[in-house]
Amino acid sequence: MPIITLPDGTEKSFDQPLNVFEVAKSIGSGLAKATLAGKYNGALVDGA
Repeated sequence: MPIITLPDGTEKSFDQPLNVFEVAKSIGSGLAKATLAGKYNGALVDGA
């Protein structure tokens, strides 16, 4: 079960693996539209 920690320290957990876009969409549609990339274990990854 993936657990995502946001910059403010809030944690979101998910039932299945997902990509950066899906995480952004779960936070808000505006963030999803603006997402190009994210960080996974310190490495930049594509937003798709």
